[in-house]
Amino acid sequence: MTKSIKIKNLTETNEFAKKISKKIKPGDVICLFGDLGVGKTVIAKSICKYFGISDDVISPTFNILKSYKVKNSKIKNIYHFDLYRIKDEEELINIGFEDYILDNSSISIIEWPEVASKLLLKKIIKIEILYDGDIEQNRIINYEV
Repeated sequence: MTKSIKIKNLTETNEFAKKISKKIKPGDVICLFGDLGVGKTVIAKSICKYFGISDDVISPTFNILKSYKVKNSKIKNIYHFDLYRIKDEEELINIGFEDYILDNSSISIIEWPEVASKLLLKKIIKIEILYDGDIEQNRIINYEV
């Protein structure tokens, strides 16, 4: 069931991510959909922060994947993907994408997941972020947990 909320600022975005993070369990795959600059990485940063990651979380646009070790949690790693530059599924298969998303002791956060749709065989947490009028602040977030 898709739920929808309106977000007015960065604080509300972080609160939304914290709320979602409380529901995340090992093996989950979080897919972040939305245009450039809409806030996908902000959500990823907030999820990482919730799980105690103190590193500077940035979108791994050129690296494709950034891995973070999680301490004091049932979740062992967070795999943060940015698939913006990936052209097809074959590229994903070649980098071992399936091994990461099937790791049931970790979670995966995927920005620009569209190219991976056929490889995402298990249930995903889908978060779609849309601009709502004022591009600077207002967003609509549709999500399925």
